[in-house]
Amino acid sequence: MKYCPKCGGPMFPVKKGNEIYLKCRRCGYEIKATEKDLEQYKVVHKADKKSKVVTTKVVSQVKKKSSSPEDLESAKEEYYELVLDQLGEYGE
Repeated sequence: MKYCPKCGGPMFPVKKGNEIYLKCRRCGYEIKATEKDLEQYKVVHKADKKSKVVTTKVVSQVKKKSSSPEDLESAKEEYYELVLDQLGEYGE
């Protein structure tokens, strides 16, 4: 990695048109990059086949419950009873 001759900050490759420059993010100093400079910035990493993680797009799916009209009606009644009990506590 190259460092800025003015402020000592790290210089990063920046593409301008068809050419690549090294630019300091602190002070903005720029110089044209050479092939030797760019070799220092290449990152090469190969992953083992064993270390790969298999993922899926769908983590989980919600299964819709099929409820009969009687079940829905009893669930509503229970809900209303709970709400009325809670309201009664606040009114006292």
